[in-house]
Amino acid sequence: MRKLVLLVLLLPALVLAISDTVWLDVNHWKVLFGNDGRWGYNPQGSGSAAGSWPQPLQNYYVFGAGAWVGAIMDSVSPETLTTVFYNPNSGGTEGYPTLCRYWRDNVDSLDRIYVSPGDWPPPLSRFPMAPQIPRSNMDMWCCFCDSNPANHISPGRPLGIDVYLTVCGYDDSLAQDFFFLKYELCNYSGDSIHDAYFGAVMDADIGDAADDMTGLILDHTYEVGQESIRVQNTGFAYDYDNYEATGASWESGTPGAVAVALLQSPDSLGLTAFKYYLLNTEPTNDSAQYLTLAGYDFQTGDYAPYDSVDTTPGDKRILLATGPFDLAPDSVLTFWYAVIGSPFGDSAQPPSERDTSELALRYKWARYYFDQVTGVADKTPTAERRVPNSGPTIVRGILFLPPALLSPPSSLFALDGRKVMALKPGANDVSALSPGVYFIREAQAQAQAQAVRKVVVAR
Repeated sequence: MRKLVLLVLLLPALVLAISDTVWLDVNHWKVLFGNDGRWGYNPQGSGSAAGSWPQPLQNYYVFGAGAWVGAIMDSVSPETLTTVFYNPNSGGTEGYPTLCRYWRDNVDSLDRIYVSPGDWPPPLSRFPMAPQIPRSNMDMWCCFCDSNPANHISPGRPLGIDVYLTVCGYDDSLAQDFFFLKYELCNYSGDSIHDAYFGAVMDADIGDAADDMTGLILDHTYEVGQESIRVQNTGFAYDYDNYEATGASWESGTPGAVAVALLQSPDSLGLTAFKYYLLNTEPTNDSAQYLTLAGYDFQTGDYAPYDSVDTTPGDKRILLATGPFDLAPDSVLTFWYAVIGSPFGDSAQPPSERDTSELALRYKWARYYFDQVTGVADKTPTAERRVPNSGPTIVRGILFLPPALLSPPSSLFALDGRKVMALKPGANDVSALSPGVYFIREAQAQAQAQAVRKVVVAR
């Protein structure tokens, strides 16, 4: 079933947006996707879970999910901004169902989700970046942006980014428990975007939301039968007591696990942060969300990139992030994820006794399909331009700045965008600052824009 809803907003110009939802319905997964950045979430009524596995059972594992993008914008003063395409706290999105170039006054019925087989391919006349050849048995493609300021929680504002999303699902037995998400992130702001992070967020309600747990497999080799399987960059959620009563969100059976694996990131950055949080402890503003993407505990400011220990059941959300990276204007970077459903232990079995071999096997096949079918065939767009990151400056006590480096007047900024001290050429005493990551502006050649350099204050 498919729904297209016409949204009318009163802005400086009349904006007409086509909000489209389509079910990925292939093999063991049934998941609702929207062209505003959300997936696994049904926005109808008060909102409900829309990610079930394994079919034909209607057992819900995903209440909602989407991407987060955080960055330091190169404005008069560095500004920390984060766009969330799914907000677990509200079920909302800061996304808008078209490209940045169209959002004000040129939105029409072409701004929808395209499905193969079906209404494929997306028209190149409107979407010159869209794929034309399907990769799987059920491909889906759509695009969305963050350019509508009315969608952002104050004092946040748009980054000026477009996202192109491709979903791939297969109908054969080896691929029955996973599907792929390909996110392409485009900088349409006209300015460079610095120290950006990209993350996949999932609110994994396995039946009842109150008793979920999380786990992380950063890099581990499992011995399964006669073979060794290396699993990397994978976060997952599972049920605490492996029992769910029959109800609206659970039909029957022993709960399993739902995993998200980061398969590809720019410059092979890999998984640089895995965080989990609860409904009442999650980051709710741009600065806190950016800190979380960067691997910090936003409440304490401590750098703790991997939440690898979870001992208490609750209503969990997980975030898998990668970065930092820079985006020049009009550049595009690509991120691939696999979403995997897997059995995970027997009914009422304690978490410490459960075997991850089933998840490892499914990860193996997801990796195989990505490498053999998807990854090898994927080509980097010729228009893509990547900007290499300069390494951070690590200081202990004194930050020395040559006069030619500074763009006066210059300041040192905290990770959340706060100005913490003025800088001068020569020696700057930073011994009173808390250890952590800070930013300064560099002077460059007259024809170039100013750059932002990362400084790590250590003890």
